[in-house]
Amino acid sequence: MNHFMEPRSVAIIGISRRTGPGSYNLMENLLYYGFKGKIFPINPQAKKILGFQAYPSIKEIPEPVDLAVISLPRELVIPNIRDCAASRVKAVIVVSQGFADADDKGKALQYEMTAIARENGLRILGPNTLGVVNNFHNFTTSFMPLNKEEAPVGMICQSGLFFVGARNFTGKIGKGIDIGNACDIGFYECLQYLGQDPDTKIIAIHMEGLAQPKEFLSLASRVAGEKPIVVFKTGQSAAGARAAASHSGSMAGDYDIYRSALKRAGCLFLDEDGQMGDAVTTLLHQPLLKGKRIAVITITGAGGIIASDALERNGLELAHLSKETILSVAELSPEWMPLGNPLDLWPAVMKHGIQKVYGRTLKAALADPDVDGILCISVALDTRKFGFLDVSEGLNESASTERRKPVVVWLYGPNRSEIAGRIEREKRMTCYETIERAAWSLALLRERHRFLEKCAT
Repeated sequence: MNHFMEPRSVAIIGISRRTGPGSYNLMENLLYYGFKGKIFPINPQAKKILGFQAYPSIKEIPEPVDLAVISLPRELVIPNIRDCAASRVKAVIVVSQGFADADDKGKALQYEMTAIARENGLRILGPNTLGVVNNFHNFTTSFMPLNKEEAPVGMICQSGLFFVGARNFTGKIGKGIDIGNACDIGFYECLQYLGQDPDTKIIAIHMEGLAQPKEFLSLASRVAGEKPIVVFKTGQSAAGARAAASHSGSMAGDYDIYRSALKRAGCLFLDEDGQMGDAVTTLLHQPLLKGKRIAVITITGAGGIIASDALERNGLELAHLSKETILSVAELSPEWMPLGNPLDLWPAVMKHGIQKVYGRTLKAALADPDVDGILCISVALDTRKFGFLDVSEGLNESASTERRKPVVVWLYGPNRSEIAGRIEREKRMTCYETIERAAWSLALLRERHRFLEKCAT
């Protein structure tokens, strides 16, 4: 996979002479990315493209090429792959569509493509792909503009959607591989690469279908012992499975079987697109949950009830708080206030202020041996008018630097973005859009801990 992810030279076959907005010029994107290797544009109708000498075919390039990227009408792809094989190119990315994702002729062309690869020791990524992105190597083969951001997250997907829309799914990605129709390179090879990659700490996967289930699951069980793997499997419904077949030529398979097999292999299985970003952020910034006992700290009784239901739905439970924890809140609360878990702090906040009360309570919960994790609920108002209800400083001062227990937060009110940014500043706590997602994220940390415990025995 190094030829795909860290090439020293790349030939772009079928590169357009058009540049600028709306041209979708892959080479222009690559130059903008800051790629320092050699670039060979292939276009028989041009002498130069973007200041680089153009060649009529890859066979005319006078030196070895690590990677060829083909973006041509489908009927021209096979002859050019043969030229790549004759020129001893080891890696080819086929951007073009119209193969197994299309009609019978396209399926036959893709079969021929695969046969050429196997006969010549050539590896092919695609067809029907944006290719790869490697922000640590200033390299991309995407014809769509991407944000260049170094992050310890590696993405394997079957759609360029997860590159272009990374912020909507995983958040920042450092490396990504779009396998497209996966005629040759598939999930197995990509997981093998990212599993050994020192820049990648978490692996996120979008999966429509899986061609090598036995080999992949065996590899996943080994990689998951070192790095978290989160999998978002699409094609859950009959309609979704049909759409997957027409999108990438993938056989979606039985969803429940996929779920069971991937979870047994240690993958963290996602049912909804919104879970991917939560999963990646949680695993990057929160310690694992060693038990299932959760303390809920809230300034709204209704929020505490919602949290209790959400925790139970996700296989967690309310902790039985120690006497010391209860006493620390009781000393600040009116004597008539009954205290338990959830801990409703509002009467104490009215007397002593939110920062003092919340900070003291969080410290007590973190020190409580009967608590494995904490879910905090607070308000987020305009700090210019209601700065006295800003909980962020109280939480930041009290959150443990040792990070032995996860602390997740849900905020309600019109100023959630600003307050959440302050709370997450030190990367000790993580804020979520809903209480349900906060509880689910705690359960994810519990699932990861249990898998690693199993690996250790």
